[in-house]
Amino acid sequence: MKKNLFYLFALICSMSLFTACSDDDDPTWKKVPSQAITAENLSLTTNMPSNPDASVKLTMSDAQNGVITLSKAVRGMDEVEVNVNVTEQTDGSFKFQGEKSIGTTTKAITDLISSTTVRVEGTITLDGKAEVAVTTAAAGNLVKKWNLCDAIVLGEKSKVAHAPFRLNWVSTYKDASGQNEGLAADNIQLMGSVVVSGIMTKLLKDVEFRADGSIVANYAKEVEINQDEIISGILGGGDLPSTEGIEWLSSPANLAYWYAGGDHVYVLLDIPSIVAEAMKDAENPSMTPEAIMEIVEMVKNMKGAQIKELLSAFLASMGSDNILSKLDLTKIADSDIEKLIGYVLNGFPLSYQMTEVALANGSKVNDIYVYLDKGIFDIFMPALYPMLPALEAMLADVTLDMGGYPLPLWPLLQALTGMSSLTEFEGIWKSTTLFTVGLDLATGSLKEKEAE
Repeated sequence: MKKNLFYLFALICSMSLFTACSDDDDPTWKKVPSQAITAENLSLTTNMPSNPDASVKLTMSDAQNGVITLSKAVRGMDEVEVNVNVTEQTDGSFKFQGEKSIGTTTKAITDLISSTTVRVEGTITLDGKAEVAVTTAAAGNLVKKWNLCDAIVLGEKSKVAHAPFRLNWVSTYKDASGQNEGLAADNIQLMGSVVVSGIMTKLLKDVEFRADGSIVANYAKEVEINQDEIISGILGGGDLPSTEGIEWLSSPANLAYWYAGGDHVYVLLDIPSIVAEAMKDAENPSMTPEAIMEIVEMVKNMKGAQIKELLSAFLASMGSDNILSKLDLTKIADSDIEKLIGYVLNGFPLSYQMTEVALANGSKVNDIYVYLDKGIFDIFMPALYPMLPALEAMLADVTLDMGGYPLPLWPLLQALTGMSSLTEFEGIWKSTTLFTVGLDLATGSLKEKEAE
């Protein structure tokens, strides 16, 4: 009996040894980890600032082929799978590369880009560490240089159809006597579009949405807005100021980025790069990109209430004479503050309208209006209302020079807007059904003289 038990024990041991040897004999490619690799073990580079929540996963098919799954690594796409060629390296790591063309999936992508090519390459080790580079190239209607609209074009009922800066505002608000429904919003949108368009014309020449997701703009080296041009805009002059003699500079390609997703174009700002560009000529810069990143990281992990408390303390430190100290941040919901931080980290959502403008000479110009809509402004407005009386008092002290004669600004604004007091702004906003503010960009000129 003991002899039989001994034989049985020896058989079990030999089977275990055989199994262990079999595992050791597995080809190396089968030992490549197939779990998702996250930030701690992932070195990820992309066309634009990468998402800290991004992860990658390599699933091997055989010794030379696999599938890379990119989760939140490509802006605007939650997950992308790319077939890759895989090569084992002498150090035991695996090198991979591949690309995939992705067609239309959402409204924004259908309208703006026809396809996006995603290329991925990198290495992965058997202990689950990866270095991955992801590059994207978009093709479609948006991917080109767009000129700032060069004319103010009125549509039905004297509404602004096209302008360098376009404000659309519809409100059912009536004045104190119950009359003039919507008049104030109509007046403000016309005046605001004309005045700010005059400023934008002398500030910005064009905007290019590049295939790699970067945004490059030509802007004025020096901006000179004279008072006569502002008065002309306030009084309803439709002619834009001349841009003759303006020296245009091209912005660096690493300051702002775009991507399409859902029904929006997202604009993502690289805040450290913007700070570095702004401070590059300063002898003793007050803020460095590293300091900005520390602030962003700190704020990113704070609750909305904490951020409001921090900002309220900063506003209070300005002193009671500073008009910004009148802002009441307690009127903003904590969740809205956190939403704004999300926009800073992941991009601001811009809505858009694409149209084809037919000119009198039979030619056509493509036009895109990119804008912020009412939802974003709803976040700020409650905090603004307490500041309105102080703002009105400040405007009451401002005068313009009109041909050598002082022209009080506030009575002029009252006449042009139809508001007797700035405090009416709260009622106007609460009755607002449509509000958009943005830039009008075109592939050609909309000037009448070029359409003859």
